[in-house]
Amino acid sequence: MRVVPHAIARYGSYLAPGIVMMPSYVNIGAYVDSGTLIDTWATVGSCAQVGKNVHVGGGVIIGGVLEPVQAKPVIIENNCFIGSKSIIVEGVHLEREVIIGANTTISKSTYIVDVSGIEPVEYRGFVPSRSVVINGSFPRKFPAGEYNLPVALIVGKRRESTDKKASLNEALRQNNVPI
Repeated sequence: MRVVPHAIARYGSYLAPGIVMMPSYVNIGAYVDSGTLIDTWATVGSCAQVGKNVHVGGGVIIGGVLEPVQAKPVIIENNCFIGSKSIIVEGVHLEREVIIGANTTISKSTYIVDVSGIEPVEYRGFVPSRSVVINGSFPRKFPAGEYNLPVALIVGKRRESTDKKASLNEALRQNNVPI
């Protein structure tokens, strides 16, 4: 494990061998599995579950939950890549190998729309495996006018070229380059 000063992991969190913590914060009850990088100023909230070989980009917020007892934690499965300044909260579940583009916010109420096919497919609180997700918006009419609301757009699935871009950490580890 590599922990760069001023990283903080609260007592009661679990950090597996082989993780890298840049100056970041992991709260009580969080579970972070092996090979994961938590980049600078990222926060892994209480009881969040982060899988193996996940890249948590700089400034990312992964929401936590302590109450109510039945509340679902954020779950991020293996080999996901979460771009800088993204926010994943309220029990959202990212299946394996999902890529979240920078500045993307996903909560339980966020519309997650797969626009990669002929017809849009809508999800809530869940992103299917190998999805590539970016920030978007859609227009909505209100009595006071029409406004654009945020939406997370699934624009495709991971391809070999995407895997190469998202696998920098693995390449650095294989070649013994400190990160």
